[in-house]
Amino acid sequence: MKNEIIPFYYPSDKVIVKSKGCYQYDSEGKEYIDFESGVWCANLGHCNDRIAKIVEKQAKESVHHGYRFRNLFSEKLSAELQRLIGFRDGSSVFLSSGSEAVNLAITLSRNLTGRNKILKINNSYLSAYGFGRISKENESLVNIEFNNIDSIKSVDFNEISALVLETGGASMEMVRFPDSEFISQLIDSVKKNNCLVIAEEVTTGIGRLGKWFGFQHYDVMPDMVVTGKALGNGFPISALTISSALTEKFKQSPFVYAQSHQNDPFGCAIGLEVIKIIEETDLIATSNAVGTYFKKQLERVLNKHQDKVKEVRARGLMLALEFKDDFDGKKVSDSLFESGNVIGFKLNTLRFLPPLTIKASDIDKMIDKLNSLLTN
Repeated sequence: MKNEIIPFYYPSDKVIVKSKGCYQYDSEGKEYIDFESGVWCANLGHCNDRIAKIVEKQAKESVHHGYRFRNLFSEKLSAELQRLIGFRDGSSVFLSSGSEAVNLAITLSRNLTGRNKILKINNSYLSAYGFGRISKENESLVNIEFNNIDSIKSVDFNEISALVLETGGASMEMVRFPDSEFISQLIDSVKKNNCLVIAEEVTTGIGRLGKWFGFQHYDVMPDMVVTGKALGNGFPISALTISSALTEKFKQSPFVYAQSHQNDPFGCAIGLEVIKIIEETDLIATSNAVGTYFKKQLERVLNKHQDKVKEVRARGLMLALEFKDDFDGKKVSDSLFESGNVIGFKLNTLRFLPPLTIKASDIDKMIDKLNSLLTN
């Protein structure tokens, strides 16, 4: 049956039958510790009991309603996201994927500024398609070099509608965090030239980096914030939230954007419960402590195996361990998976974005196996 799926990516031959908390189980009953949170979505762990209850309740009440009605779940979720971001009297729209929300943010910025190009840091991933897609055919993107202040000076800001700012990408260069001085000078140039700032928080938001949003590690207040992934804890919902100033500008120059699952109550009810759970359990503070522990354990691996390990990078519960160029990191990655650890791998780097509920004991199990593989 494997041939029934178009191979846009290549999974292993393992068949998943159950996911719960930080664990996934294949058809042979084997348990895996999920250090990727699915695709960085299940910040509360897979099949969270409280989320499951919301899903069951909402599925019996209203899943989807079309364009004739408002729903209070979407309006309440917009208010909650604004509160967490620091906006007042702004507004939101709710969609299905991060890529969709990023592209709508770009479309909105182009509409409001009359400019067509988008500025991004060269190692940022924006979206799978459209204006944010990384492609030679996409003439909308202008790149500046990561942490290179001089590269900011080469930008013609008169043609830039917005900076799309990702503050800890997990995809392109496997977990790198821009320096504060670089971000400060970049934002200063953007603001001086009347460009907008779009905080792209699809991966970095909802507690992943030890704060609600990655931009909160810097002296930045964006004009728009894009969230997704963990907002639905695995359910496909994303959001574009904009400031009060942009809300007023949009009212003066509106355009129609409509898709089938826009502002659906189902996903918005889930998003509200995700925020509620994180706040009631103080999960961000807890995950910060676990992230600090995780980083220390990876640094011990680095110190023990300096002949093989090049660097450890971490913020909150987004971490990476990069191997030296002459070491076969893929072999280690494959062995970790076979031993029951789901870990990202690219550019000779192991990537870790576990659920925020990960236990120190599960981290220890993986670290023990990693040390064993590097010793043999």
